[in-house]
Amino acid sequence: MLIFRKSLSMILCCAMLLGVSLPLSAAGTLDRVTFFGDSTTAHLCVRGGIPKNRVWSGAGSTVLFETVNKIKCVHLSAEDRDMTLAEAVAYKKPPILVITLGVSGGAGILPKERFTAIYREMLSSVRKASPSTKILVQSILPLSDRSVKHYKTLTKSAVLQANGWIKALCAEMHIPYLDTYSLLIDPATGYLKAEYQNDEYMHLTSAAYAVMLENIKKTIQKLGYS
Repeated sequence: MLIFRKSLSMILCCAMLLGVSLPLSAAGTLDRVTFFGDSTTAHLCVRGGIPKNRVWSGAGSTVLFETVNKIKCVHLSAEDRDMTLAEAVAYKKPPILVITLGVSGGAGILPKERFTAIYREMLSSVRKASPSTKILVQSILPLSDRSVKHYKTLTKSAVLQANGWIKALCAEMHIPYLDTYSLLIDPATGYLKAEYQNDEYMHLTSAAYAVMLENIKKTIQKLGYS
């Protein structure tokens, strides 16, 4: 085992010196990913094990979708700075950016044309700010079956509809779409599986984040992002 570890270390060092790209499984997949989104993303650093510096959300640990292109929606805690998403991407230049957005102030409120226009502008601004950054867009996640206590227009059908809009836009812009929604939903109810519910809204348990991160990891590996 000791010999194997020494050999692996020598291979890694040589590859770095020669500029050789290693398989993602060896180099580490999720270590190169930055996550941007509302509260479900913000909780990744609490229950998902992702370092805080790679989890981007607003100062209040959420992002209002309707204003995402108008305000400084990324709070960088290490620098104690608030930036627009484009400014943060230009500043940090993340190798891979996973965006999960559209439920807070979006689905169930905005019509298709307005929702899609906001999403398109956001994605275009990221591409312009850092052309080398590889973007992945994740689906809006399922609601808790107890969410009807709090939401009126935000329903499970509204989430499903908005995900269709996001998926179509991603196809149009040639951006990978991550369907984590289907992995977390209870087909019998159309809501978040009971074991994945952390509260009465759509916030996730550690088990749900494990499913999400595994899906992201497999997708990145399949795409061959390096």
